Amino acid sequence: MLLSQSPLRASMIFCVAAMTSLTLFAATTAEARSKTVVYTAELQAPVEATQEIIKDTVIHCAGTECLGAQSSSAARTICAKIVDEFGPVASFAYKGEAFDAEALAKCNG
Repeated sequence: MLLSQSPLRASMIFCVAAMTSLTLFAATTAEARSKTVVYTAELQAPVEATQEIIKDTVIHCAGTECLGAQSSSAARTICAKIVDEFGPVASFAYKGEAFDAEALAKCNG
């Protein structure tokens, strides 16, 4: 048997590959969790837990709450896209500042 055909060598390669995959996955997950929430929306009707990529950011929605990290798009654009994806919003805030009634009406329109 050649060294390259050794079961021990094959299992070592598998272990290294598995550890590398786990390390990369953990780093990616930790990075995603560390992003600050800047968009918050309260939907008018609940939805099942889901997430969508909206204008280069991931928006997580569950029940009537939606949360999202910073995007390069304007807050009004993100609000309108949330309405398109999940339905009308009862409230929307960007960095803790709530949209007024007029901005909310435009978002839902």
